[in-house]
Amino acid sequence: MRHAGALGEVRAATRATHEALDAALPDGLHGFEDYTRYLGALLPLAQWLADSWSPTWPAELACWRDSERVDFLRADLAALHAPACSSAVAGAVTPAEWLGGCYVMEGSALGARVLARDVDALERSHPEVAGARRFMRHLARDPRRWRCFAGLLDALPAEAVADAVRGARRGFAMVHRNLDPHGVVVA
Repeated sequence: MRHAGALGEVRAATRATHEALDAALPDGLHGFEDYTRYLGALLPLAQWLADSWSPTWPAELACWRDSERVDFLRADLAALHAPACSSAVAGAVTPAEWLGGCYVMEGSALGARVLARDVDALERSHPEVAGARRFMRHLARDPRRWRCFAGLLDALPAEAVADAVRGARRGFAMVHRNLDPHGVVVA
């Protein structure tokens, strides 16, 4: 049974955490430290999504699996001489929980298009940033990707929505904890 509005439910359930995450970089990426924190904050989420994937899950979800993200994040952080830490976290239990985590990553691709301008400006004062843009380019490579993902998430059956919300909350919490380690994570 299809549940109309699963995307809206996930969005509403994570609004406070999403806003807290946006507040951690209120002016975008205007400093070298901002950029390294941004990349470092997304690494645990990318690693969790990569580690959680199960080949037994529905084949139509496989296109949302992206093993390159972790490699690109690690390479970019290395190019910036920044630590690339991602602690082990228990994997997603269900495909819907995993899709909830994907909601956070796929949504970050929308923001990456805006933040790319900040990284362009940052590169002028920090030339080493030129060698640390693999992840940003990869994330923003397909402008239609979000619309396709949103449709998939919105089509979740009603009984899977709670798992998707749990996955999105976990994803936002991972990113927020690493972007603003002194802030309070809103669940």
